[in-house]
Amino acid sequence: MKSGAGWLVAVALACSAGCAPMQRVVTPVKRMVLDPKREFDRTPEPAAPDYRDARFWAALPEKRDDADATPIGMRNRQADAPVDVFFIHPTTYFSRAGWNQPLDDEQANRGTEFALRAQASAFNEVGRVYAPQYRQMTLNGYLSASDADRDRALDLAYRDVRAAFDTFLSQWSHGRPFIIAAHSQGSGHGLRLVSELMSDLSADPALRKRLVAAYLVGAAVPEDALRRTIPGVPLCATPEQTGCAVFFNAIEADAFEPGERPKRFEQVRAWYPGGFRSVERPRLLCVNPVTWRADGESSPQSAHLGAIHAERNRPLPEPQPRRVSARCDGDGLLQTTLPDGEWRQWWFGGDQHVNDYQLFYMDIRANAARRAAAMRGATAPAAAKAATKPAAGRKRGH
Repeated sequence: MKSGAGWLVAVALACSAGCAPMQRVVTPVKRMVLDPKREFDRTPEPAAPDYRDARFWAALPEKRDDADATPIGMRNRQADAPVDVFFIHPTTYFSRAGWNQPLDDEQANRGTEFALRAQASAFNEVGRVYAPQYRQMTLNGYLSASDADRDRALDLAYRDVRAAFDTFLSQWSHGRPFIIAAHSQGSGHGLRLVSELMSDLSADPALRKRLVAAYLVGAAVPEDALRRTIPGVPLCATPEQTGCAVFFNAIEADAFEPGERPKRFEQVRAWYPGGFRSVERPRLLCVNPVTWRADGESSPQSAHLGAIHAERNRPLPEPQPRRVSARCDGDGLLQTTLPDGEWRQWWFGGDQHVNDYQLFYMDIRANAARRAAAMRGATAPAAAKAATKPAAGRKRGH
């Protein structure tokens, strides 16, 4: 384990596409070094966004943004997409200056742009992508020893997400089917959104009829959340099922001894109706993103539709199919084989959080089209079925 600022740099690099809670990884001394500088109550609250203003959206269908990126041979079909996608980006704010991101922080916003390219773009064949900027909690909040301050910072971030979703519904998505997609911190907010507006706990769960699926990837969600947090919204159990939720957290297969898991999963701080609470070594919700089944069967590499190794400021490359096998283990973690080569540079103690989307990019792309087609009672687009066969002569995505 690295020390001091060097350790934080390593975390920031490993989390360039977003991080989930990691507070259990560090010692109390390191927590004091990396904690936000002031208690939450003594930290000025950044100015709130007005989501009627396009400047507060990282992605909109009519804007040119990183959610428009496509792998070689794929097409951005947002102009005539049959569904909408509300994407909640992961943690891209690493400052100690405050608990929540000021929305004019350029470094954080560049990280958000990369998350759109590496993650949200997976949905642009079937959905119009809407991705709000929001006053996300800093990565350092996850490293804090103060549960109360961390919870309040996440509450503030969620307040923005909820406001953005309300604007999304009223201003753009007039009765259309929609996908909720997210990663890491964003998936925690997405879970809360589904709970409050689409589960049986909602005052009017009719909105659930429009939910194609919720891809809440990279969040440590205990198994009992299905009953306690999102009752009425099942775990996706087949590739065509709609109105359901997908969860998974990728780790490198065989990187841990039997009974061991990454430290951040030893104790999970999870949101339940009524507030956050800590859960010791929970079994997590897991859907295999190759088979799209919530069982312990291993998917063969031959079934894998393709990984995408995204890089900043470069077009998305050609997909790498048949490179990964995956299995939900007894702890609800996704045991994942890794392709050789460039993927190894992001290895971070066996936890493949940064690659949750990229390892299964084409699988997610095809599955979103399949579920949207099932929602419409139609056949999935041929492009989704042949997702790993780039079209000859097409230009590289931006």
